Amino acid sequence: MMVDFLTIALLLGALGALSAVGFVALVNRYPKGGPEFVSVWAAIREGSIAYLKRQYRTIFTISIFIFILIIVSFAAFPQMGGLVYGLQIGGSFLLGVAFSLIAATIAMDSATRANVRTTYAASKDSVSALRVATMGGAALGLAVIAMSLLGLTILYIVFRDPGVLAGFGFGASLAALFAQLGGGIYTKSADIGADLVGKVEAGIPEDDPRNPAVIADQVGDNVGDEAGRGADLFESVTAENLGGMIVALIISIILFEKINETYVVLPLVVRAVGVIATLAGVGWALYQKSFKESIEPLRNGLIITSIVAAVLMYLVTSTVFGGGFLPLFVTMLVGLVAGILIMFYSEIYTSLKSRHVSLIATNSESGPALTVVSGLSVGMISTALPVITVVIAIAISFLLGIEWARTVGLPDLFLGGVFGTTMATMGMLSTAGFVLTMDGLGPIVDNAGGIAEMANAPKTIRDRLEPLDALGNTTKALTKSYAMGSAALAALLLFQAFLLEVGRYMAGIIELSHLTPELSTKLLTNIEQLSTQLQLNTPAILIGLFIGAMLPFLFSGYAVKAVGIGAFQMVEEVRRQFREIKGILEGKARPEYGRCVDISTRTALKLMVAPTLIVTLSPILLGIFLGWRAVGALVIGATVSAIPLAILGFYGGAAMDNAKKYLEIAGRKGSDAHKAAVVGDTVGDPMKDTYAPSLHILIKLLNTLSLVFIPLFIHGLLTL
Repeated sequence: MMVDFLTIALLLGALGALSAVGFVALVNRYPKGGPEFVSVWAAIREGSIAYLKRQYRTIFTISIFIFILIIVSFAAFPQMGGLVYGLQIGGSFLLGVAFSLIAATIAMDSATRANVRTTYAASKDSVSALRVATMGGAALGLAVIAMSLLGLTILYIVFRDPGVLAGFGFGASLAALFAQLGGGIYTKSADIGADLVGKVEAGIPEDDPRNPAVIADQVGDNVGDEAGRGADLFESVTAENLGGMIVALIISIILFEKINETYVVLPLVVRAVGVIATLAGVGWALYQKSFKESIEPLRNGLIITSIVAAVLMYLVTSTVFGGGFLPLFVTMLVGLVAGILIMFYSEIYTSLKSRHVSLIATNSESGPALTVVSGLSVGMISTALPVITVVIAIAISFLLGIEWARTVGLPDLFLGGVFGTTMATMGMLSTAGFVLTMDGLGPIVDNAGGIAEMANAPKTIRDRLEPLDALGNTTKALTKSYAMGSAALAALLLFQAFLLEVGRYMAGIIELSHLTPELSTKLLTNIEQLSTQLQLNTPAILIGLFIGAMLPFLFSGYAVKAVGIGAFQMVEEVRRQFREIKGILEGKARPEYGRCVDISTRTALKLMVAPTLIVTLSPILLGIFLGWRAVGALVIGATVSAIPLAILGFYGGAAMDNAKKYLEIAGRKGSDAHKAAVVGDTVGDPMKDTYAPSLHILIKLLNTLSLVFIPLFIHGLLTL
């Protein structure tokens, strides 16, 4: 059965990759439009490619340094695997970096092919425009889950060891954090500069070609929301699959006194059937020939994806677990439902029909201060529903996992409960491909509206794209909250995977192929003893919790500060050009777009490094001095503080953005209330597009890093 499952995972991974290529080919069949469209499109695509090339050089330089650090760490501890094991994990790490950046590149490439074609398709109707954008988003969604699936499956076939795969997850997380943070700094530096000087001071539209920052703003949508999000969700599904494989490995040893690889590869199979579910959902969304609301085809597609995923998960779990499968299947449904609920909370807080958005718009009549206060209050209030939903899902899935453990005779009921949360996480992520499709669609329609504005397209085209732009803001908030929800649901799973790996290293079990009954007994004894060493009244644990809780705030502060630095430079540059280049505002002179693109590029590449290194080095240093317990506490502290902080940023920022659009659609452009809402939008932008989407990557980075550097953490230099 194991060989069959691995074959299924490989074949469906290949199907996902080929389908992504197919959607790109379908997009390419649509016309780009006239030269006025093509010239704008070419500038956006060229700027996006140029930035990614420079960013990738920075990422690979730092990755080589960490690769060496991994090898040295293992070489220093021969009893922990030594140089050979270090080379395996280090090589897996570099492969994770490479695959993550490939996913980011595919995401950006598909978006910059679809944006101009979406613009031109709007000359026919909104349905055609949405169809092209959906195909562009589908290329992103399928490419990401296929790359993750293929990478993990191939590595498992080669090494048969989830511990080696931890390097792949760490590499994916590191690359994703750089990609998301750098892209977020880039896009918001340009966006804020363009809005503050263009909209508020000069009184010109958002994407007016007279604004020197407008090309940089459009490039930012692709390098931040497309490339960054592609790498982001790639690492998310990778890390959670990896944690699930480690937990399943230990459970199989307990139940069968040997490794049952059918259990170990189960998370890969669930991810693989998600490819089929995604294709079904995308096909249904594309089939829609009309809609009353622009989100309707996507909502229906998500429903179809969820139904197909549920049916396929039923078949998989009943095949693997036999007659006792029902509790675990129900946990997967719990995760699936929780994911859908968390996504649709976005509509409650951020859609144009939301009472929260209309309240922010109304309060904007009294100036930007009340806009910001109202937006922050929405963000804070919005943390409750997602967190409560995740807490309930964890509780239900844990109890069902215990019930399954009793059914099959698993002596460690707690581990059975953890396995229940593992299956719930797999259930939530079963729709990841379609959710990513919705995420990729957002920047495409945003770019499409910008191209229409810059190319001075007919008003009918711009009017047809306007509701799609608002839809894009909602889907981006929706998918970001989905990613954070999966991180929260997976918290227990990933922490338990860390404990299991610590136990494996302490038992001296490096080569899993050499596992004997005696070593298995030693491993299980170690795991049981480790849980008793995590006492909250221990200084090392409290120190780890405090540092972990502080890290998301420190990281977010540096991220927002970076946006402020870039936006300041952008504002000054746009003002300079308006002042010194005669005829810009009259449309008689061409702005120096390249200067603004260069500002965003330099700012992002320079300021993305420090926050990422702080997050990467903090647990390593803490582990060296205080040991593995402090690192585990750090991960828990960071998870607990990052999740509400991120939700605040997602929903609060998106609500302020759509309050601005609410006023624009109401015909209030240029009014004092609209100018106040623009200021609110510039406050919300770095929240929703820079720090918030980076935080769940931060959580996964800390988890996968802790798995890779366990040899350094086994014995701390200090005893506290």
